[in-house]
Amino acid sequence: MITTMPVGSWSWETKALGPGENLAVRCARQVLDVWTVLLSLRLAEGAAQADIAVGAKGDGAVLWQVKRVHVPPPGMGAERELMPIPASLDQDRAGVVTIDLGTPGTCLRDGEARLVQKLFEISVDTWASGAGTVTLRTFSDAWMSHDLRGHRQPEVQRENAPRLAAALAAITRLTEAEIVPADPTSYGVPTENGFEDLPDEDPDLLDSWYMFEVPRRTEWLQGKLLPNAQRYEAQAESAVEFFEVAVDGRVVGYLWAADDDAAGYEPRTPAGDVALDAGEEWLARLSEAKQRGLSPSEALRELATWPGNSRSGAVVPGPPREAPTLEDLQELSGRE
Repeated sequence: MITTMPVGSWSWETKALGPGENLAVRCARQVLDVWTVLLSLRLAEGAAQADIAVGAKGDGAVLWQVKRVHVPPPGMGAERELMPIPASLDQDRAGVVTIDLGTPGTCLRDGEARLVQKLFEISVDTWASGAGTVTLRTFSDAWMSHDLRGHRQPEVQRENAPRLAAALAAITRLTEAEIVPADPTSYGVPTENGFEDLPDEDPDLLDSWYMFEVPRRTEWLQGKLLPNAQRYEAQAESAVEFFEVAVDGRVVGYLWAADDDAAGYEPRTPAGDVALDAGEEWLARLSEAKQRGLSPSEALRELATWPGNSRSGAVVPGPPREAPTLEDLQELSGRE
């Protein structure tokens, strides 16, 4: 399953700047080097997306930033896209350059490669003092002994865990620095080689998907509505009808409704940030329908005919599907 917050992360403290070395150049090169490692191990593929920022010396105030920069693979223009800092920026004021690069990649399931739009995030900070940090974050449970529903997955772990371990070892060699696993997250315990095996307990006790991920992303999306906006119930006890929502032909989420005055949108997290972007639009439309007095079912069918836009996408043509429970639909939304 794929999460919106990292399942785990690892960091390396990098060496000092060389004489006359440019902060932005060093930062971009380190990102490219780590990305190349992931590409060589087939843990990353295709173009990526980056946020780039420059912070001031002293207080760290943001001097310049851009978000969601499309970055082609190394050797195809990535270097140019990762170093767009304007010449007008006073380089002497720059205290830190940060690049966060989200990379698509593949998880293996029964030997089949399944594409995830944000499998890893490579984060590099380079400081004017000479210090630097490389951080690798993952958003998948494929490397773990149990999936995020708390069920053992020995075959999945056997297919994927060695791939992650190889990447961590390669980045350690690349940086010539000690690997530092991050603190345990809501989902797992990072180690130098990947993740610590979870104990065999009642799956309900290990079900971090419903304890943490679903509430977190629901709260984030609901928080995008105005405080006084009309809302359908976000939870349902009955079966739910739903439509797939697609952007540029790729399914990014599920628009749903249930009898108990409930309706909503579940982002398909393997689709990446575009799934959450689309959700803002659909929840706003549902809020308008609620204000006009439409039942959840009426709102669902009305929105199924809305042509949408480039951000929201549109409902995939066809009759609605049914899930026995909202929980089943939410589980589907996290699967690769």
